[in-house]
Amino acid sequence: MEKEEEILDSDIEKLIEERQAARKEKNFARADEIRNLLLEKGIVLKDTREGVKWERA
Repeated sequence: MEKEEEILDSDIEKLIEERQAARKEKNFARADEIRNLLLEKGIVLKDTREGVKWERA
């Protein structure tokens, strides 16, 4: 069995920044797309008052 390629923290941070920009532009479809992409890779996003936090599921 092939091990699924591990997503790097820096890549996660870039995607989160892109998602934040999309939300600011009210492009919620793109923001949801990014959230779902991260979810598929086992990354859970949490929107908090301090910003977006993430953790591996």
